[in-house]
Amino acid sequence: MSNKTKAATVSPAVRWALVLMLAVLAFFATYRYAIARGSVTPSAVASGPIAAPGSTGATGGCCGGKAAASAAGGTGATGAATGGCCGGTGAPAGAQKPKSATVSGAVQKITIDTSKGYYNPSTVNLKAGVPAEITFTQSSGCLAQVQSSDLNFSEDLTGGPKTIKLGALKAGTYAFSCGMQMQFGSIVVK
Repeated sequence: MSNKTKAATVSPAVRWALVLMLAVLAFFATYRYAIARGSVTPSAVASGPIAAPGSTGATGGCCGGKAAASAAGGTGATGAATGGCCGGTGAPAGAQKPKSATVSGAVQKITIDTSKGYYNPSTVNLKAGVPAEITFTQSSGCLAQVQSSDLNFSEDLTGGPKTIKLGALKAGTYAFSCGMQMQFGSIVVK
């Protein structure tokens, strides 16, 4: 067998080996980049997208939405569970504390900060029978849109803060979420 014939039979195997090595290298480089940017944490990858009930881990998640929120102890459409986008760690413990709106004149007002990738506060307390205004700060990515099927609103937050004007609500719990249903919050009216 001549050298020309040997080289032709080995060449496709070598090419496939190089392609496979490049694919593996690209995967690990992408994974390292995601970790460096904070998009994925090694503990979130190890623990999966659903954390134990009552924890501050990811309970909404890309792969879970309302189903994961319900599985983790949330109540789906009528309650709320916080979660991280795509394996994030969700809101820190301080954002889990409910915050009450302040009454100004005949309207109660509160602002929900979205700048860190979660709703802060994620639970808002309102007084029943008093009109309310909830302002969501400007956001992008996962929180670019805020919506509530319970209260029939949907707003785009990419152009700046938006104030949702709600009439006098009856006592109950109303849910809201990002447009992708990965981050959740609730409005508790007493």
